[in-house]
Amino acid sequence: MKLYHLSTVFLFVSLISLSGCAHKSIYRPDKILGSAPDAPVMGKHIEKVVREGAIFSNGNIVTKRKGLLPLNIPKGFIFVNDSDDSVIVTDDSGSLEIISLSNKKIRFRKTFQEPVISATLKGNYLAAVLANNTILLYDIAADKELYKEALDKVITIDARAANPLFLNDLIVFPTLDGRLLIMQSDQKTVLRDVAISDKALFNNVIFLKVNDNKLVAATASKIIVITPQNIYTYKAAIKDVLYIGHDIYLFEKNGTVVHLDERLHKISERPFAFANYVAVASVGDKIYMVEKQGYLISMDKNLANIKVQKFDDEFEKSVMIAKGVLYTDDKAIKLK
Repeated sequence: MKLYHLSTVFLFVSLISLSGCAHKSIYRPDKILGSAPDAPVMGKHIEKVVREGAIFSNGNIVTKRKGLLPLNIPKGFIFVNDSDDSVIVTDDSGSLEIISLSNKKIRFRKTFQEPVISATLKGNYLAAVLANNTILLYDIAADKELYKEALDKVITIDARAANPLFLNDLIVFPTLDGRLLIMQSDQKTVLRDVAISDKALFNNVIFLKVNDNKLVAATASKIIVITPQNIYTYKAAIKDVLYIGHDIYLFEKNGTVVHLDERLHKISERPFAFANYVAVASVGDKIYMVEKQGYLISMDKNLANIKVQKFDDEFEKSVMIAKGVLYTDDKAIKLK
């Protein structure tokens, strides 16, 4: 057997990596219609973005449902989710805090054995998914564990992890191994286990939303729609999802935007070759996509009337869109 010196192997790997980087394709729009809107510097910058919001360097939170919240979250904590009157924040050690929006005081504090990846609060019920892929239902008023189930452990987690969903008398847990566990909340029993996809890496559920008795969920490789009668599926390399009214929009990793109906039939698609979307949102009658190279792309919901504008720089750090405002590191830009 021929042996190679370790440094030779490292050199070989490095040359491959450099060669790949040198030929990396990037998005180049056909036409740019001026500069993207700008705004004054806020004096704070985004430190961490998750599925439903972000936290700033000064402890303020911005959520997709509520916009900017002037809370002072302890250093090291990140935003996970919000409810009507509270926000949920966690840290890497497993600590979780629920903070009241009315008086800014801590309603509940608990340290779990593993970090909390996603969580949703309804009344006194806290539904959570831990980093070791354990699902948990907790009564915060009684400080009591109501249900706990350890699922198969995973190696990697996509940061866009979807939060559990309360739906009438059901709780839907989006797992880290690409499944939905649907629990009857009163009996604390799992009624249904729906597998979305079975990829080895980054297979957690990244999108979960319900509308008019239709449940839409996605991993990075497949989207499904569950109705009382059927389950529909569609495979794609998914970067993000929007579910607007009865229309579903997939933002694929190759830059293509696909418009689907609720049976996942393709209505239309629009290619934006090699576009790398760092934020997407519906604002009024428009869909906005923020592209990593520093482009703001807008179009109507029929994927027409496309407008591309350019920011001064590309986006090296986290960005997000909440309540019609684009937060880009240290600026808040109103989208029209």
